[in-house]
Amino acid sequence: MITSELIDRFMNVNMETIDTGKLADIGTLEFDNSLPIEQRPAYVLEKLKNPLCFRCGEVGVKLEFDDTAPPIQEVLTNFMIRKKSGL
Repeated sequence: MITSELIDRFMNVNMETIDTGKLADIGTLEFDNSLPIEQRPAYVLEKLKNPLCFRCGEVGVKLEFDDTAPPIQEVLTNFMIRKKSGL
């Protein structure tokens, strides 16, 4: 079960001090499409251990979200519009 304490632990990883070799490599994650959709988040959580901090090959990745930023849908829509218009 995901609790606020668990989310705090996920978010409080310091990328300056963590050994990236100990992070789960998302490149090796194999999705189990036979699982029901409701069980897939738990499966990913089990495999990654921390869905906000992992590695891709040798590169450490930490996801952070800004509550004041525009929604991702808006950002991607604007990007696609600019791309289509040649900007």
